[in-house]
Amino acid sequence: MSFNVLASTENMPYAEWLALRKLGIGGCDASVICGINRWKSAIELYMDKTGQLQNDDDAGEYAYWGNQLENLVRVEFTKRTGLEVTVVKQILQSVEHPFMLANLDGEIEHPEYGKCLFEAKTCSAFRASEWEGDKLPDEYQIQIMHYLAVTGYRFAFIAVLVGGNTFRWKMIERDDELINIIINMEKEFWNRDS
Repeated sequence: MSFNVLASTENMPYAEWLALRKLGIGGCDASVICGINRWKSAIELYMDKTGQLQNDDDAGEYAYWGNQLENLVRVEFTKRTGLEVTVVKQILQSVEHPFMLANLDGEIEHPEYGKCLFEAKTCSAFRASEWEGDKLPDEYQIQIMHYLAVTGYRFAFIAVLVGGNTFRWKMIERDDELINIIINMEKEFWNRDS
């Protein structure tokens, strides 16, 4: 799959960024559409995308600190793996499915796997078990596959700071079967009023 750059987010006002997000389905929206998001329902997403729901500019302390710590997670990932993460300050749009958008936390030029995407997360210590071993929270698995669908990349890396004191990272390989399911669900959601 190939993509275009819909917009540069460098120095973009927050209100403009929120407006651009309404033009399609982003990675965080994918798990809502797939019915596995704990924080938002499909009807709330629909109302948000159609302008019937007021934006919640105050996403709370959890979201605030997640944003503040994103760079720290990125830097720590590079320290532990030796893989340099390039920050992506763009909204990407799928050419094949223009309703699919991506706001990547970063990209990695891997010596063996080529261009890979990078996602940074933080979570409470109460959710530590969701990151043990090979585990990855379902909503992030869907988000990563959405981004792999938009970019066409084969691999992704996700790093998480758990409870402010435990660092973990994982490599995720593209799953085309899951990606096709996600694309079909997103297509149905996006075209429901057509």
